[in-house]
Amino acid sequence: YTAQAFVVRCFDDRFWKVFKSFLRDKGLVHIDPESVAGGAKIFASPEKEGDRDFMLRELEKSIRLHHTDRVMLFTHYDCGAYGGLARFDGDEEKQFAFHREELKKAATSVHGKFPDLAVETYFIDKTGIVPVR
Repeated sequence: YTAQAFVVRCFDDRFWKVFKSFLRDKGLVHIDPESVAGGAKIFASPEKEGDRDFMLRELEKSIRLHHTDRVMLFTHYDCGAYGGLARFDGDEEKQFAFHREELKKAATSVHGKFPDLAVETYFIDKTGIVPVR
């Protein structure tokens, strides 16, 4: 068995349909999914350092057991784990700028441990999924 990607997203169900559709459109059928509060937050700004270490171990197992060579990291609009849209005083642009930086931190964290992996970052917005570079 080979996983096409190790995918980390928030467990918030509001964006489940768009997320599943996105994966289908990308041709991803076999993934190693992880759903945790805040999604990529676990790599960027974990509540406890052990949380990041745990998820890095999960990723290591995915690589070892399922030959994973791609990681997809997601955060989303109005995420409660980050304080929701209220944290940004309702300013969606400020929220997106913050999440862009968080996703960069998350990718850096993954690359720090697994420099050869392809890491993709995405923000799930009200209207769809935005690649973040």
